[in-house]
Amino acid sequence: MSQLSQPSDSFVSVHLIDENKQFATDLDTYVDKSYAVKDADGDGLNYHIVSVFGSQSTGKSTLLNKLFGTKFDIMDETKRQQTTKGIWFSHANYIASTDETTSFKKNNDRNIYVLDVEGVDGRERADDKDFERKSALFALATSEILIVNIFEHQVGLYQGANMELLKTVMEVNLSLFHKQHEKCLLLFVVRDFTGLTPLSNLGQSLESDMQRIWSDLNKPDECKDSKLDDFFDLEFASISHKVFKPEEFEYDIKLLGDNFSNEKLFNANKYHKKIPVDAWALYSQQLWEQIDNNQDLDLPTQQILVSKFKCNEIMNGIYTDVFLPEFAAEEGKGKEAITRLKELRAKCINDYDLHASRYKKPVFLEIKQDLVNKIDAKLEVFQTSILKELVDEIVSEIEPKFLKSKKDSKLSVKEIIEELKKDVIDNFETLSKNLLLVDSLDENPRYASILQKQREYLTETVEGVANKLRQKESRKLINRITKSFQIEFKDDLIEEFTQPNDNSWDVVTVKFDKLREKLLDKYKTGTFFDFKFGLTAEQNDILYSKIQQRLWNQFDSIVHDYFNNDNVSRILRNVFEDSFKYDNRGMPFVPETISQLDSRFNLAKNKTLQLLPILSKITLTDGKSLIKPQFKLDNDDDQDNDDENYNSGESDVDDSESRNRFTILLSPKEQAKVMQRFKKESDALYLDAKRAMIASKTSIPFYIWIIILVLGWNEFMAVLGNPILCVIILVGIGGFIVTYKMPMLSAALSMTGSSFKQHIPTSNQSHIKQS
Repeated sequence: MSQLSQPSDSFVSVHLIDENKQFATDLDTYVDKSYAVKDADGDGLNYHIVSVFGSQSTGKSTLLNKLFGTKFDIMDETKRQQTTKGIWFSHANYIASTDETTSFKKNNDRNIYVLDVEGVDGRERADDKDFERKSALFALATSEILIVNIFEHQVGLYQGANMELLKTVMEVNLSLFHKQHEKCLLLFVVRDFTGLTPLSNLGQSLESDMQRIWSDLNKPDECKDSKLDDFFDLEFASISHKVFKPEEFEYDIKLLGDNFSNEKLFNANKYHKKIPVDAWALYSQQLWEQIDNNQDLDLPTQQILVSKFKCNEIMNGIYTDVFLPEFAAEEGKGKEAITRLKELRAKCINDYDLHASRYKKPVFLEIKQDLVNKIDAKLEVFQTSILKELVDEIVSEIEPKFLKSKKDSKLSVKEIIEELKKDVIDNFETLSKNLLLVDSLDENPRYASILQKQREYLTETVEGVANKLRQKESRKLINRITKSFQIEFKDDLIEEFTQPNDNSWDVVTVKFDKLREKLLDKYKTGTFFDFKFGLTAEQNDILYSKIQQRLWNQFDSIVHDYFNNDNVSRILRNVFEDSFKYDNRGMPFVPETISQLDSRFNLAKNKTLQLLPILSKITLTDGKSLIKPQFKLDNDDDQDNDDENYNSGESDVDDSESRNRFTILLSPKEQAKVMQRFKKESDALYLDAKRAMIASKTSIPFYIWIIILVLGWNEFMAVLGNPILCVIILVGIGGFIVTYKMPMLSAALSMTGSSFKQHIPTSNQSHIKQS
């Protein structure tokens, strides 16, 4: 390949319009110095203006530098930040070419000037679309060819391809310059072209988009029937990927440069604005001032009315055609739709800004607020439901967390509840931020109000749950204290009435009071009770009264269950046996005479019967009956009572009947039954003792033994002389003694008699058969 010639020294670029919308002051000087062949064209029209338009950081400056030999600043690809700010103006030093002898064509006889326009949709300006619209409009109004820099994957997109901005620019351009009927060439340069989709197909897609934009434009009356090609021509070119296909990239640019060199694209000055070059600087400055100030003009009333009409039209179109369909599709998806609806809200507002901001600002802002109110009225129900779901979800976790904290920590119920309430509120504040459809509550008071209402709802709900937890813990405490009381008091009662006496009920009452004090002492603070549940003083007093009521009910239940007929009879029998069979020292009592036995029996019986009134009625030594206090409490909180013996039926009887039922343990009929049963049991014990005493007094006289010895001497000697007979007799005597001592003598005699009776008939039958 031959050595390529190098381009001539280039002119530096001019910052035509800076980022603050200030127009350059030395443009005329730059144009005068850079303009070539001044003498050859006397009309000063030997120049062309080409501008580039597209998204930020998409390689616009790189394209111009490669295509026209300019030296616009290009982006540092490692930082991905804005490079071109405002609009830069430069003379094209050469034009790229596919000529094998040179890689460029000189620009000495063509005078191509290039406008490098700040990229749109950059983060630096964020939502500030004003400069984007004005710079695009300026480029469109001043340029013969407007290069629209677009990536292949953006074709068919609305926002990504900047079609919406093109629509606004063309609409304003048409309204301002329609009388001149000047045409402009829109050259769509498709970047990163892969070839998978033919360029012709991409061109058709872009042309369809432009036709649709044109049909939607608000045209002046004079241009209502005009067509897109009355004002714009469309051309399409493609450039391969710079990184992945560098050779194709360079070649495609040179191929595009050929179309500028042979003036195919300029089409015989078809798009020229016919402004002499020495006046272009002044013309462009005045044009920029007109574009920059058109929203601040002192418009008449009619223009304000038109602004209202147009803004309302834009607002209704966005609300009806954009917002409502997408909202209907998303509103049933719950939390999944939050991001999409948030973007939809922002998109609708941004769309309105983009289309309506060129109208009178007060009108624009007023209608914008109407749009925001209509959108937020729809979103309010959705936003409320989402936040309410969050509240319900957070509240549902309170009780499990409470139970876990109660199990794992040593904090009191009050401290756990307060800690949970704080965590719940903090959790809501954190999570709700991600569920809001707006970024700033200060700028959106409606959403601040929604959030505040849900915050109040959360506080109210949490307090309700906390109260339920306190009630549950209160019931558990009552049941726990009741069970402890039941075990200890029942043991004390049984122990005291094992050996009852006149002071037994006084002792039981004292133990009852001490046990109550013991169970409640740890909750006492001074003269008040605090159960550490976070209750008010009044609620603590009510809980204390409920515990007292339950303990008195347990006292009533345990006492009445214990002192039934069987237990009272058993107590009386045990007392009688102890008095009848044992002396004061606890030693067994053995009467020597029948009269002594009778005296002992009567004494023990009278002593025992004196205890029956004590076991039949609760009576203190001072003669007064023990009175059960009356507690005026609601029974609603006792519905979950675990005490099976709890008696809730006392409210159906008057106070006197209630007191009598409490103190009377055995009715007169029950006392009579107990007395009759005791009489039978005591008489049986007396008879057994009397029989034993008589049996012990009955024995064979001594002289009888002497007579038996004298009369049976010979028989004794015969037995002693026969060892076998002696052994049989000794065994028989031993067996007799054993059966007598066990005692089994009566049973043995009974069995012997039965065997003998069965043997007699058998022997008789055998004897008869033998006969």
